[in-house]
Amino acid sequence: MQETLEYINCNLCGKNQTTPLFIKDGYNHVKCNSCGLIYVNPRLKNSKETLDSFYGLNKGDGSLIKELLHRAYSARRQKIFCAELKKMERYRKLNRILDIGCSFGGFLNAAKNRGWEAKGIETVYNVGKYGKELYNLDIFFGTLEEAGLATSSFDVIRLNNIIEHIPFPSEFFADVNKLLRKGGLLSISTPNYESYSVSICGKEWIYFDGQHHIVLFTPTTLRKILDKNGFTPVLLSTKGFHIRVKNKVTHSTVKEALLKLSEKVINQFVRFTRKGHRLKIRAEKR
Repeated sequence: MQETLEYINCNLCGKNQTTPLFIKDGYNHVKCNSCGLIYVNPRLKNSKETLDSFYGLNKGDGSLIKELLHRAYSARRQKIFCAELKKMERYRKLNRILDIGCSFGGFLNAAKNRGWEAKGIETVYNVGKYGKELYNLDIFFGTLEEAGLATSSFDVIRLNNIIEHIPFPSEFFADVNKLLRKGGLLSISTPNYESYSVSICGKEWIYFDGQHHIVLFTPTTLRKILDKNGFTPVLLSTKGFHIRVKNKVTHSTVKEALLKLSEKVINQFVRFTRKGHRLKIRAEKR
């Protein structure tokens, strides 16, 4: 694997002095001594095969794809997307919204049904094709750079579970900034390294995946990288708590029920802190 690895400096501040945090599945997770950004170093060179493997496209019977597709267009998930879109209404001037890393297109479908001119970008064709073929959604297959979108042409840009996959997030945010109109909204959701879940689960936390999740943010580092690239955060929140870890599933119905109940109860308190495992931020283009 050595020939497929690359060493990098911190993408937020450019320094290369780090503190090792842990090794998970052969990947070194480090923390920048200067700005605090957490990232995998060395890491796999960016490749389509890496993204395909995240969705399980290289193995299995496709059951994961079917499950995720069904979930994206379920009545429950569409209702959640509509609630998210209602919060974006006050930014609706050009009537254009962009979902980068749109996956199966569930959010785009909800936006389209609410009258938005909704466009998506998805790198993995065998995931995004369902939204395009089944729901006639406007999805470009490729990278943001390849899409060739006009500057200042969107009211809202959404990044849901995507920035942790981006090799060079600072440059990515600079490109995103160009596409938003002045005062437009950037909506982000990403794992929160500074969560209670990390404190309890340690390196077994479900979102530690050095092959795919190569940059991890805290509220502080996410604010820093947004400010660096011309955004002003206007709302930051976190939610979610779990004490189960990746690939560790209990077969006891009673134990599983108790775990879920415990997580649900604790989450009622976690949401009032910045320690939830899901970090959400809304920022406006300056």
